[in-house]
Amino acid sequence: MQKRRILPNIIIGIAAVVAVFPIVFIFANSFMGGAEIVSRYSAEVMESNAGDFTSHGIHFVRFGLLPESFTLEQYQQLLLESPGYLRMFWNSVLLVLPVLLGQCVLAPLAAYGLENIQWKYKEAIFFMYIIVMLMPTQILLVPNFIVAGWLNIRESYLAILLPALFHPLGVFLIRQQLKNFPKECMEAAALDGAGAWRTYWYVVRPNLSSVVAALVVLLFADNWNIVDQAVVFIKNTYDNPLSVYLGNVVTGDPGMFFAVSVFYLIPALLVFLLGQDYLTEGIALSSVKS
Repeated sequence: MQKRRILPNIIIGIAAVVAVFPIVFIFANSFMGGAEIVSRYSAEVMESNAGDFTSHGIHFVRFGLLPESFTLEQYQQLLLESPGYLRMFWNSVLLVLPVLLGQCVLAPLAAYGLENIQWKYKEAIFFMYIIVMLMPTQILLVPNFIVAGWLNIRESYLAILLPALFHPLGVFLIRQQLKNFPKECMEAAALDGAGAWRTYWYVVRPNLSSVVAALVVLLFADNWNIVDQAVVFIKNTYDNPLSVYLGNVVTGDPGMFFAVSVFYLIPALLVFLLGQDYLTEGIALSSVKS
């Protein structure tokens, strides 16, 4: 049995190294000086990079995991001399937090209603939820753009927040877990005189912590990295999230690109590390069949 596990373990190890290497590369390169970054990664031929990596007036990229000299120059420039990037970072936070808070309130309620309250068209509505969940964001942008025009909220965060608040992923995950929730507990609450709301608040809601935490991790990753919605609805450059402006750093401020990338990456890593156990448990509970 142990011999049979060697090959899968090797494959998993290689996949893990490939997945983690970009993060290590970005973090290590964030301790380079701006001049070294330009010398290594720009197409410009300079005195510092003219040599074996230059041919016919073109300088080729010279990758390196470790800088020639460690410095905090990039972080100093980012945190002390570039307030624009800090503003865009907080723009990203302002877009993500309302979505997470709203979904944690709305998704469990909607899932509870679809699973436990008897009404005629609930399965048809849930089927529509699944269809919307499977659609690419680019397709949904068209109706979102039209409705935002009707509501007169184009070029505002509301045009991004409202569709995200009612995204069906949370309802789907939580309802799948509720299918395995012991009906005896809710029947006992009903016998004690509890209505639908009191049953949800005191019996069902406390047992949804794992799947809700898993939902927070998934939604954070999805909304922290929004690009298409911000490009369509946000016209003011300084109102953009950092995910949109990150690509402009390469051409605008190449000497601090890696520090900005680390700055942008840290919240996502922290959320994943803090919620990985909940993510595994929540998805497992949502996929268990009665």
